Amino acid sequence: MSATRVPIAAADWLSAHLLNSIGSIRPDERRDVAGAFVTLLGFMAGHALLETARDALFLATIPASQLPWVYLTIAVVALLLAQRRFSVPERVAGWHELTIWLVLAGIVTLIFWLLIPVADNWIYYALYTWSGVLATLVVVRFWTVLGNRFTVTQAKRLFAVIGTGSVAGAIAGSAFARLMTGLLPARHVVLAAAAVFFVSALGPRMLRQEPTAPLADEKSGLDIARLGQFIWQRPYLRRVAVLILVATITVTFVDFVFKLKVSRVVSDDELGAFFSSVYLSLNVLSLVVQVFFVSWLFRRVGVNWALAVVPMLLLLGATGFVIGGSLLLVLVLKAADGTLRHSLNRTGTELLFVPLAVDVRGRAKAFVDVIGQRGGQALASLLILVTVSVTTREVVFGVGAALAAAVWLYLAIDLRRYYLDVFRETLADEITETRIRFPALDMVSLETLVSTLNSTDDRKVIAAMDMLAAEGKVGVVPGLILYHPSSSVVIHALDVFTRSARDDCAPIAERLSAHSDPEVRAALLRFQSSVKPEELALKAALEDPSLAVRSTALVGLVAGGWLLPAEALKALDDASRSGTPEELIALGNAIRLQPSSVFDDVLLQLSQSNAPEVQREAVRAMRAVRSAGYAPRLMAMLQQRALREEVRKTLVSLGPNAFTRLVSALRDPAQPHGVKRHVPGAIAEFHSQQSADALLDHLQLETDGMVRFKILRALGKLRNSEPQLELDGKRLGQALHDTLAVALRFMRWRQALDRGAGEDVTRQTEVERALASLLKDKQWHAVERLFRLLNLQTNNEDFHRIYRGLQSVSRESQAGSRELLEHLVVPPVKKPLLDLIDDLFDPTGVSEANDEDTESAPSYESVLRELVNSPLESLSSFAACHIGELELSELLELVGRTKPLSESHAEVLRQVSGRLDEPGRGVTV
Repeated sequence: MSATRVPIAAADWLSAHLLNSIGSIRPDERRDVAGAFVTLLGFMAGHALLETARDALFLATIPASQLPWVYLTIAVVALLLAQRRFSVPERVAGWHELTIWLVLAGIVTLIFWLLIPVADNWIYYALYTWSGVLATLVVVRFWTVLGNRFTVTQAKRLFAVIGTGSVAGAIAGSAFARLMTGLLPARHVVLAAAAVFFVSALGPRMLRQEPTAPLADEKSGLDIARLGQFIWQRPYLRRVAVLILVATITVTFVDFVFKLKVSRVVSDDELGAFFSSVYLSLNVLSLVVQVFFVSWLFRRVGVNWALAVVPMLLLLGATGFVIGGSLLLVLVLKAADGTLRHSLNRTGTELLFVPLAVDVRGRAKAFVDVIGQRGGQALASLLILVTVSVTTREVVFGVGAALAAAVWLYLAIDLRRYYLDVFRETLADEITETRIRFPALDMVSLETLVSTLNSTDDRKVIAAMDMLAAEGKVGVVPGLILYHPSSSVVIHALDVFTRSARDDCAPIAERLSAHSDPEVRAALLRFQSSVKPEELALKAALEDPSLAVRSTALVGLVAGGWLLPAEALKALDDASRSGTPEELIALGNAIRLQPSSVFDDVLLQLSQSNAPEVQREAVRAMRAVRSAGYAPRLMAMLQQRALREEVRKTLVSLGPNAFTRLVSALRDPAQPHGVKRHVPGAIAEFHSQQSADALLDHLQLETDGMVRFKILRALGKLRNSEPQLELDGKRLGQALHDTLAVALRFMRWRQALDRGAGEDVTRQTEVERALASLLKDKQWHAVERLFRLLNLQTNNEDFHRIYRGLQSVSRESQAGSRELLEHLVVPPVKKPLLDLIDDLFDPTGVSEANDEDTESAPSYESVLRELVNSPLESLSSFAACHIGELELSELLELVGRTKPLSESHAEVLRQVSGRLDEPGRGVTV
């Protein structure tokens, strides 16, 4: 095996045999997780050795009251280094960035080991400063690299596993340090730390190669002023920075209180053994927390509430120390810090950066970490120095730690809404609204539209007239437009003038009576009948060779009372049966402009036309006439997509009678499915509380999934257009519970089929694959209904956008949507909903549902038995066919006893159950 393959093989083995027992790791994540685990383990082991040596050497030589100066020095040096990036020697440019850092750590630490015997006390200050600066630079860069590789969903699952390396390394380092300090002077622990840094530099070779630039070649790095402004202008980043700052102030006070108390109680020659023993114990506890509680806590309560645990415990510990003041109590306080800071708090803090866009995270993370950690350490150091100048009583510093922990706790709780806003903004950036609302016309816009009327493009002229009409500016359209050479423009102008009842251009319009285009002549008659009806002109038009003109004239004469309806209706009825689409459209248009119930039969006849444009004009005319008898025909026309919007508007115009008919149709089990599925949308068009109540009443009664979906969509449109409408929360909650149960049933059935097909290849047939695909499709639709129900339950959250984010091709959007669900959905809905989401959108992942005992899962045959008895014909038919091809004799008998749902279903059942009588059939599996 080549040298290159050795780290890869080691990574696969490590993640498959060890790390997977801590958390769920997918095959494509193994290299990164194992490489990160080993790198962090090695560095933290070396740092634990270095930390033990530096504490023992420093406190044995220098008073603890000097520690604030060291904290301040670490902060200043770290901030200065954060402003620079270092060029890489050409011969190591191919190394991983983390490898370079670890090699440098080993070299510098080795130099300190050589200098300690020959240098003065300044070497202890320098060593303490070096250990602090090293932790800042390497750990910050390490988590930045990982944050760029994983989504927030992956990070919540994997960071706890990777963070175990930190705790395990600290335990290993502390244990080794405890062993060494019992045998050798503390100085030699520094040499051991250097050696561990060198060895850990091999860890990053396990990581997958990505196009990252190790230690950028720029000499000038972070512009603190510009980055500070960049972060301050973003509420979320600003609060994260302040949170880290206050957290660092808190732990600095805790650390100082601990070391101040220890320096007064423990003798100098016992400091090395004491610190190594304490750090080893704390790291063991930290490992227990990391392995058994961190991942579970993040799944159960989310990032923000998990982050609140540490300051809450520190607040309690500091308060206890202030009251008691003993070494035991300060150890309890230090235990809360040492156990959780590098496990729960470190993992949670790193998760705060993962939702950010890559460019924002790259610019802000290092700055926020350095400013927050070292800036907080500097502020705490200054506060401690000021306090030390007045008093060195431990209880005073304990009070400072308690106050800082209280502020930290408040910030952690307050951060939640800003954390969720990051995901909302990510979805908003990807899913944009396309609806545009035109502003009111100003003078310049009006002049532009009027000038467009002179265009040679007929479409532009017609569009300009429509916009002017929509803005109530028909009066600025010149009457001379009726002399336009295009017939379509003239007809449109006449219709616009007719709808607006504009009569000042009637003299100009009269000259069109001899126009060669019969459609123009028909439009002229409609205009004249509307604004200035004349009996003689209409009777003269009865002699016109065009049926469209004659029909328009008949409508005008009936509407004007100059002709009895009976005399005209036969001619109109004949016209509605034999006219061309253009002539029939003209007839419908004439009735629409001069509505009367005497034309009911004619309009019903027009609505039966094979031409959709004729039907549309008939529906518009019905809306003008408003006869209650149109409702049955209009409901049947709901099946036609091209007419549906016009039909709904017309049904609304018919008022309560049509509403009652629609509600009855929704409740009628004999109503054709093609009609019933579109009834909810028509009911919603009434935009009333009665509409909402009727839809919600039927939601739980409806057995057809598609109709339920249409009801939910209609309710969603109602809620959007009429937010003041009240929806019964109890009924919505019950509908959510029922839909969730249906979706979980589909998932359970499909998973059982997939598992059974994997166990027995004879089950892997086309029918089985089709059945599994059908179940997944139904699960998908049930999940969509769940999101619509969630959307109805709240007025301040857009679950529709979250659902679309889950379907995005962007991993960040998918993860962001899932994170929002974890925080916005409450038990008992949250866990099963997330299981459904993971099963659909991340089938290779491991959800909590998979942690359940597989022995409780249904068997293959029991699932087929349930499916055959399903009230859904498609599922029952596919399951019966699969039973037949597998020749399951007991289930074949069940198929024969199954009650058919339709004639086609009965035929499928008959053919399958007939296999029992065939020779050689009926082998029981």
